[in-house]
Amino acid sequence: MSQAQTPKAGYVAGPKGPAAVATGLRPLLASLTAGVICGLLVVVFSISDAALLFNGALSGYVAVGIGLCLFSSAVLAAIIACSSSHPGMIGLSQEVTVVTLAVIAASMHTAMEGLRSEREMLVTIVVAIGLATSFTGLCLLALGVFRLGRLIRFIPYPVIGGFLAGMGWLIVQGAFGVILGETPTLQNLAILVEPANVAKWAPATLFACILAAISQRGGSAFSLPAAIAAALLLFHATTWVLALPLSQLQAEGWLFDLPMQGTVWPPFTGNPLDSIDWGVIWAEVPKVMAMVVVTAASVLLASSGIELSLRRDIDLDRELRAAGLANFFAGTGGGAAGFQGLGLSLLGHKLGGDFRLVGLVVAAICVATLFFGSALLAYMPIPLFGGLLLWIGISLLYDWLVEAFFKMPRREYLIILLILLVIGWVGFLEGVLVGVISAVVLFTLDYSRVEIVKYAATGDNFHSSVERAEEERRILVTQGRQILILRLQGYVFFGTAHRLQKLVRTRMQDRSEPRLRFLLLDCRSLTGLDSSAVLSFIKIGQRAERNWATVVVTNIPDRIGRLLNDGGFGTESGLPVRSFPEFDRALEWCEERLLEAAAGGPRSRQDNSIEGLLTRALGDRRAAGIMQLYLEKMTLGPKATLIHQGEVSSDLFFVESGRVSVQIETPEGIGVRLRTMGMGTIVGEIAFYLDQCRSASVVADTEAVVWRLSRDSLARMKAEAPDIASAFHEHLVRMLAARVTQTTGLIRSLAD
Repeated sequence: MSQAQTPKAGYVAGPKGPAAVATGLRPLLASLTAGVICGLLVVVFSISDAALLFNGALSGYVAVGIGLCLFSSAVLAAIIACSSSHPGMIGLSQEVTVVTLAVIAASMHTAMEGLRSEREMLVTIVVAIGLATSFTGLCLLALGVFRLGRLIRFIPYPVIGGFLAGMGWLIVQGAFGVILGETPTLQNLAILVEPANVAKWAPATLFACILAAISQRGGSAFSLPAAIAAALLLFHATTWVLALPLSQLQAEGWLFDLPMQGTVWPPFTGNPLDSIDWGVIWAEVPKVMAMVVVTAASVLLASSGIELSLRRDIDLDRELRAAGLANFFAGTGGGAAGFQGLGLSLLGHKLGGDFRLVGLVVAAICVATLFFGSALLAYMPIPLFGGLLLWIGISLLYDWLVEAFFKMPRREYLIILLILLVIGWVGFLEGVLVGVISAVVLFTLDYSRVEIVKYAATGDNFHSSVERAEEERRILVTQGRQILILRLQGYVFFGTAHRLQKLVRTRMQDRSEPRLRFLLLDCRSLTGLDSSAVLSFIKIGQRAERNWATVVVTNIPDRIGRLLNDGGFGTESGLPVRSFPEFDRALEWCEERLLEAAAGGPRSRQDNSIEGLLTRALGDRRAAGIMQLYLEKMTLGPKATLIHQGEVSSDLFFVESGRVSVQIETPEGIGVRLRTMGMGTIVGEIAFYLDQCRSASVVADTEAVVWRLSRDSLARMKAEAPDIASAFHEHLVRMLAARVTQTTGLIRSLAD
């Protein structure tokens, strides 16, 4: 092989010859098939929207409405196809927006009737429709530019599921409307059993089942187009055998007979500005603003529904921008507002048309119909279109009524059913609104069951980081239940605030417990509260005042603190409330108050000298005097460092007076306090016994007197006074065991 013929590194040969051609034709064929079918459906829907837009007294302008809706659908389909985040997205004019435009048109006609000529009324209405559509587009574009599409993420999952189920029902209902020429309702259900109508919807339903079976089996890309082509050929072969003329098939509702001939757009010629009644247009601005809100919500819901159905990410901000741009340009030609079509986009996907070419083909068919009339639809059987729509609608209903039943909690599933029923009985927007309200109520009930108290503890097993002498620890253990510690979490509102108030009231009224002197509320995990929660806090403060207790609040966020202060719960409210920025400092303050209350007891007579400390440790004053000979006295000034983090451990210290703090040095050189050691405590024993480097520093908080026991001195004591050394080791073992026991009790209390 010559150098010119040698494949490049990393090159992988693909299929050649007929296989390569077939592979390349599949997406093209799928796109053309999906585009033609969806395009013809868009034409039908646009004509239906036109009948809705110009109804009643305006029904004489339905041909103008057809032109406006077709023009709008062509622009929407082309621009959304090119700019959507999903390549197969199809845009078209929608009933949701056309309904509002129809109300605007009818209101304007009433205001101008008898005062303006027919041409002036038509021109004013068409210009108003175009301006409303363009303004809606600019608003959607702004929402997308400022990335507000994320708002849909706050809509609960069951609401979107109910929306999709409701859309499935509306698509099924619309399919029967296309097939029968009349939408079935509770009042006219009898039309479904009429023989002539059964002959139409029965084959359409069979065709939908065949499409569903083919789709489930996952056949080749040609399977669905082949099935549609076969159905089309079968229909025309049957009518040919039966010798049924075209006019008869149109008259009996088997083929489309559309009220339009030739060109239907633009709606008028010449300069329309001299015929416009701007005052009438300005009066409709509130309705236009309502349409903007409805359209924005519909774009987000439809796009989110497509995202959920196709199981792929959709950029909602990009969809807003695409719909905004498309509506702006559609409005310049008087077009009716619209957005991404959920049902047609899903249909195109099922037909294998996940390509931008689909939307462009849809636009081309709309343009062809716009300028060349209804010839394109003359030979398309209506049951075939109805079967396609039934297939999509029933698929959505199956997904959200059958499969969702086995995947979702029953309460959320009931929201889907509720939305579906309201959409079917009342209307689309009402159904979504009821669903959102139901989801909010369900969320409120569920969230009110979330425990606002992350954990509860008492001062007998939850102590501050101050390391105290044995006698002080004993006092805190025996009297610590006078301190109740509650760590709060989440958002406090009317559903949870009362439970907090009830918990505190129950504890204060419990005669089997010591009188509660301190209620310590740790608010570090609070995210917010409402006015009812502020009232509950005030009631807690009032109950504490009646019971001679103090409410100690700590780690409270500034925003929540301002709400409580403004509401009447704070340090200046007259209630027994104190506030600390740190939980440990707050707990230390409560402990100090308990120790002060016990000052007339054993604590006031305690000997805090080194001799008294060693006597309590060894249980013998003579042994304490001997051990003192092995210690070295040291005097520290405030901020003096006793132990340096990272140094080799060679001694431990007894604190005779003053206070020192254990702290970790961060890489930035900032000291973080871990524990505070008071008189009668031992410092540095862990690293000393493990023979490790110091894990933290010890710094004097105040002037302090400490006694140093070095490793060498302990070795000499072992050799010269082994009994005393053994007693000292036993004391340290008891001290460490007491810490483990305290920690175990704390863990048990938090786990309860």
